[in-house]
Amino acid sequence: MRIPEKKKSTYDFYKNTKRDLFFKLHDEEISRLIDYEGNIKNEYSEPIPSCPICNEKQFEFQFKKQGFTFKKCVNCNHIYVDPQINEKALTVSYTGGKESASDVWMDVLLSSDNQHYDLKKYNVGLDLIKKFLSRNVRSPNILDIGCSIGLFLNEAKKRKWNCFGLELNTRAVDHAKNKFNLDVRRKLLTNSAFSDNFFDVITMWGVIEHLKDPVSVLKIVKKKLKKGGIFLTFCPNAMSLVCRVIQSKATCFDGHDHPQNFSPTSIKFLLNKIGFKNLFLKTYQPDLDPVLNHISGLHPYIKDSTDKKAINLLPKERSNIESFLSKNQLGYKMMTVSKNL
Repeated sequence: MRIPEKKKSTYDFYKNTKRDLFFKLHDEEISRLIDYEGNIKNEYSEPIPSCPICNEKQFEFQFKKQGFTFKKCVNCNHIYVDPQINEKALTVSYTGGKESASDVWMDVLLSSDNQHYDLKKYNVGLDLIKKFLSRNVRSPNILDIGCSIGLFLNEAKKRKWNCFGLELNTRAVDHAKNKFNLDVRRKLLTNSAFSDNFFDVITMWGVIEHLKDPVSVLKIVKKKLKKGGIFLTFCPNAMSLVCRVIQSKATCFDGHDHPQNFSPTSIKFLLNKIGFKNLFLKTYQPDLDPVLNHISGLHPYIKDSTDKKAINLLPKERSNIESFLSKNQLGYKMMTVSKNL
């Protein structure tokens, strides 16, 4: 099952979905947290003494970006940021200016190009869940954590599934309720009031990388799932080709929003630690355009008026490279499907 590559160039996709504006505002918000030496100010900083996944203290330094140090655990291959930001920092970074990055991100999610891409990956995920879910479950209870505008849950609803969502963004909650008539609650999983052993399926689309303490959250996920229930994650792959080549320029390396950067090794380590059996792990989205732009001396994502053309690849060569990346877990996005033991 393949999630099709975006037909438009990376440059066009970023502009059409307003990602260029989002990252501009996002960078401005982060700059309010940084001192004159380029570090996160102490009042907003939360030091991390060891790997959040396996507690290993030894690490390999990767790079420093916007005040955050990115470290790779020598044990589980997980890339995490030190320091993380505290709750006060989240408040400060979202103040000032009429337009916030979080508001613009809603415009990104609502854009037709982004929804077109999301719908394809959501249905790949739903087909996989159906494949691994017990055949005795006819109308599964499904919870999407961080369900955003409700696009995924609406696809599940079309399949006659019993849908529930958790989302903190007020505008996203309103859209999910008003547009799709979904049961979406503006709550965290920790105070959601759902009974244990209630869900047949729990999903996290672009959420697990945002968690300050993934181990604690996934322990709750396990409690809410029935035995044999399915847990799906979709997140960036920190060991993808694009991340290895452009490194700190990769948008997934965002210390403010993504304190966790999973590799295939570290996410399987986490799932096993919690008590899930991983049934499926595959990477998608080759993201060759940012790589080619970068090695041509261009900005990986945002086109400038002075930019020249990136290095070209013949269609046959590109197809072979994309196939190689898929087979060797080097795609930019990573999907896992696991069973609750």
